[in-house]
Amino acid sequence: MNKMTANFLMLITALIWGTTFIAQTTGMDTLGPLSFTGARYLIGMLVMLPLAIWESRRSSLYFEAKQNPKLWQGAISLGVLMFGGIALQQTALLFTKVANAAFLTALYVPAVPLMAWLLTREKIGLPIWLAVSLSLLGSYLLSGNASFEAQLADIMVAVGALFWAAHIIAIGFVTRLVVAPLQLAFVQNAVCALLASIGAFAFESPEFHNFLPVWQELVYAGAISVGIAYTLQLVAQRHANTTAAAFLLSLEAVFAALSSWLLLSESLTLSAIMGCIFIFTAVLLADVFPKSWFTSKK
Repeated sequence: MNKMTANFLMLITALIWGTTFIAQTTGMDTLGPLSFTGARYLIGMLVMLPLAIWESRRSSLYFEAKQNPKLWQGAISLGVLMFGGIALQQTALLFTKVANAAFLTALYVPAVPLMAWLLTREKIGLPIWLAVSLSLLGSYLLSGNASFEAQLADIMVAVGALFWAAHIIAIGFVTRLVVAPLQLAFVQNAVCALLASIGAFAFESPEFHNFLPVWQELVYAGAISVGIAYTLQLVAQRHANTTAAAFLLSLEAVFAALSSWLLLSESLTLSAIMGCIFIFTAVLLADVFPKSWFTSKK
């Protein structure tokens, strides 16, 4: 695969992820956030199942786990962190705009080096401190003039971004033990689906007829976003320039804002637009300068 094809696939991935925010919003017309999340990740898990089986012919996840129990512990941990991030994001979409949720979710990018700093205590480079400052300013501008309910929802999304950041860091540790990424994705999706389903039946009591009116949203968010888009990223990113990949995948938030304007008629104030620009700039800084995350040790 050449770089142009890889870049195109990552652009498609960002488009799918961005437009999935629309499905997440309209999908809650008849379902609660946990019910939607549980069904979405169950569908994503089923899509990943044949890929996981195909991969197991070369490397069995069960066989590896039998020799190294940490593999299953890691896979389950990834599923728990994924659930924390998506549950907060999905619940917040009941009260906040799609653009807010998308750009605030993107805060996981500058949050990753900060969390890594807490673990390593190495000095953070200037580009990251600038990214963090811009992200904080952008967050304030994005939701500062909203209602208290919307501000609370935005805080939930920002906390969810910390879960996504922890998820990325955890992936770095787990993938050192796992040589079967498709099977790993299947397990973490299964854990996320299980946790969301438990929460749904405990707090929302969904019934079968509640799922039928939003089956299209569930298929898109589950099969297309969780199943296909993840696979596209997995395949394409191996053949792409790191900087180009970071930029293209960061367009997820932009596609979300555009699609919410076109499909949901959501609009943003000038202050909120400036906030989106600051957050997007912060994401690009943290993505484009990964080698500047840390300088010499203190």
